[in-house]
Order: sequence, then structure tokens, then C-alpha cells
Amino acid sequence: MKGLDSLIRVHKWKLDEKRRELADFENLRAGFVKQLRSLEEEQQREQDVAGNNPEVGFSFANYVAAAKQQRENIQASIAEVDDKLTELNEEVRVLYQELKKYQVALNAREVREKYERNRIEQMGLDELAIELHRRKSRAR
Repeated sequence: MKGLDSLIRVHKWKLDEKRRELADFENLRAGFVKQLRSLEEEQQREQDVAGNNPEVGFSFANYVAAAKQQRENIQASIAEVDDKLTELNEEVRVLYQELKKYQVALNAREVREKYERNRIEQMGLDELAIELHRRKSRAR
């Protein structure tokens, strides 16, 4: 039983580590999405400024090109993180299934052991009842 308990403890630890790693990548993705939103808001502000000020308008094209490149980089990073999240979700699912398998095995073992203890206890009580019945029968 100790071996199974240790195995469960190790698998819980592995599962917790994977879940932490998954959470880290989800936070990373959220950061990229926030950067993308911020970039879009900044581009809108710059567009408003360029529209209102013709002197700044000539450099707006360069800004748009740089912003487009930055947006593409962020979107590529999001795609990479999404791939990693898919992979980590699958690993978490597999680790969880393995953990459940060991927990079910431990539970089944405990049920069998409890049944065996109860059976032995019942056999002892039956023996005692039979002996008391014999003594009563002899006493009559």
C-alpha cells in the first residue's frame, strides 16, 4: 500500500507542476493579448494625431509599418503560446488520467482490505455464537 501511496503522491506532484506550467503560459498569452490591444489603441491615437496635424502625417506611414510588424510578431508569439497550451493541456489530461487510475486502484485495495477485515471479524463472531449455542445446549 505504501508503494501505491508514493506513486499517487509523485503523480500529484507531476500534475501540479504541469498545471503551474500551464497557468504560466496562460498568463504569458494574456500578456501578449494585452500588448496587442495596447498597440491597437496606440495606433488609433497616433492616427488621430496624424489626422489633426499635417506636419506629423508624413511620418505616420513609417509608424504604421513598424506597428504592423510589431502586431505580426505579437500574433506569431500568441500562436506559439497557443500551440504550447494545447500540448500542455493534453499532458495535464494524461497525467490526471494516470493519477485517477492509481487512486481508483488504491480505493479498490482499501475496499478489499476492509471487506477481508469484516469477513474475518464476522467469522470470529460466528465462532463465538456457535460456541455459546453449544454451551447453552449442553447446559439444558
